[in-house]
Amino acid sequence: MIRRIDLLDERHNVTIIGRPRERQMKVGDGDFQPVTLTPIKNEEHIVHLGDQRVRVKMAVKGETAYICAFDQTFTLNIVDPVEQAAQSSGNFSNTIRAPMPGTVVAVSVTEGDRITKGQSMITIESMKILTVITAPGNGEVAKVHFKPQDTFDKNAALITLSKKEEA
Repeated sequence: MIRRIDLLDERHNVTIIGRPRERQMKVGDGDFQPVTLTPIKNEEHIVHLGDQRVRVKMAVKGETAYICAFDQTFTLNIVDPVEQAAQSSGNFSNTIRAPMPGTVVAVSVTEGDRITKGQSMITIESMKILTVITAPGNGEVAKVHFKPQDTFDKNAALITLSKKEEA
């Protein structure tokens, strides 16, 4: 899984592979290193990355994680892959596309529904990971291209919106 995270006003591509107890992570073009997160109590954890180990406190709200480590508090924003694709293109697209191949698990909207930014529209499964795809803005659903159990390829049109309205 590749995700973009924003940390300290810098963007980083983070790739995580492997099963839960065998995860490996790389940041940017770096090398893969073993990574584990061991809960201690409440919001405290020990993070092991390669040969390094650090005790952290974490609180997560939505797509933002607040991490206290090294006597500092960091804000980490995890960018949704669909939103990342839209941001990379530089403009709003009325077509919500699949960030990776997979299967539709659930569809939360129907054609003609009014939607608001952040509203759940469709849940997909790719590589045994569930991803909820949310509305990038306010508007109306023009077309739902797949139903539950349908499979799709990367970049397939999942949902088309008729227009974007300002919030």
